[in-house]
Amino acid sequence: MNTNGVDFLNMLASGIRPIDTGTTRSSSERPGVDFSAMLDQARRGELRTGLDVAIAPALDLTLTPEQSAALSAAADKAESQGATQSLVLMDDMALVLDVTARQIVDLADLSQPGVLTGIDSVIRASSTNAQESSSPTQKDSSVSGSSLLDALARIDRRRTDAA
Repeated sequence: MNTNGVDFLNMLASGIRPIDTGTTRSSSERPGVDFSAMLDQARRGELRTGLDVAIAPALDLTLTPEQSAALSAAADKAESQGATQSLVLMDDMALVLDVTARQIVDLADLSQPGVLTGIDSVIRASSTNAQESSSPTQKDSSVSGSSLLDALARIDRRRTDAA
C-alpha cells in the first residue's frame, strides 16, 4: 500500500465523512501542502506557529512587539527540538520559558553565582532581526551539541571579559 501524507491523515480522521458525491480524486489531485515536507520543516524548526508567548502574571515584565515576535520564534524552535523548559537570552535578559505552556515563568539572574535547574535548553534570541529571520540561522538558533553548563560558562566568561 503506497500512501502519501494526506491519505494517512484521512485514515486518522474521525469517522464523520462528507457526503459522497460519487466522484473520487486521487491524492495527487488534492490541493494542499505536502505532509512530509511540512514534517521535515517542523523537525528543522522552520515552521512558525504565530502563537504568542504569555508572561506569568506574577512577573513585572513588559515586552516590545519585536521582543514578543522573537520569543514566539524561540518557543517554536524549542518546541521543534522537544524542549520543555528553556532559558532564553535576549536583549540583556535571561527569561525562563515554559515551552509547552508558551509562557515566561521567571527571570533568571545570571550575574549572581548559583545553579539554574529545570532547564533543558538554551536559546539566544534577537529582537532586532525577529521579523527578518524566517528560518533558523547559526546566530539565533538554539544552542545545540552543548550542555547547559557549557553554555552558561561561555556566557559568564564573556561577561567577565567585558568587565
